[in-house]
Amino acid sequence: MTIPDASVAAADANPRGGRFPEPAPAPTIRMAIVDNDAITLHALSELLSQRFRGVTVIWSASDGREAIAHALATATSPDVLLVDMSLSGMSGIRVCREIRRRNDRIRLLGITSFPLDSYARKASAAGAQGLVGKESMRTLFDTLGRVLATGVGPPQCGVEFEPAAQAHRRLREEPPHGVDALSPMELRVLQACTEGKSQERIAAEFGIVSGTVRTHVKRIKAKLHAATLSHAVMLWLTMRDE
Repeated sequence: MTIPDASVAAADANPRGGRFPEPAPAPTIRMAIVDNDAITLHALSELLSQRFRGVTVIWSASDGREAIAHALATATSPDVLLVDMSLSGMSGIRVCREIRRRNDRIRLLGITSFPLDSYARKASAAGAQGLVGKESMRTLFDTLGRVLATGVGPPQCGVEFEPAAQAHRRLREEPPHGVDALSPMELRVLQACTEGKSQERIAAEFGIVSGTVRTHVKRIKAKLHAATLSHAVMLWLTMRDE
């Protein structure tokens, strides 16, 4: 049996004898990763491009604040962001919540080395579209594939996940309170205080005057209903992973 030449077959199929236009290239999926493990960052960046055709890892970060800034900037906003739940400084839960309150498009997939029941409910409440363990790349890729195809991952530990737009609306409608009411700069100041830095050092590092730092501290205490800065720091350490 002779298989006709592809160009001849195409011409035969076209009643006018011309060539069909080339199919449009598949759209590139812009992906990013935030994880404080350098080995995980490198491995995921390499494997994702190999496993998923059309996926491009546009950036990776080890710091939650850096990830939020990149995710919310138009030029570097990804379609999907993989978020390590146990980041240092700012938790992955907080990263998800900060991005989801401001963005209804980015799909957030939490990843963790810990038992999923430690984070499933918090990740869903923070607006993530799924959660998966790091121990199995096959399971991670399967879950990512489902998020790409349907918008949400499978339920975990009895917890369902919402599409990005729905989670965004829910968080936008909730009046901010506690840590959620703090501005990005107030969060930075509070984290610096948690690290034991003086207000003068914070001012020097942030390029602001000491009086501005004192104003931020005053607002932080008011929003957290804290009597003192030490009380505010204690509340931050308790609430930052929620």
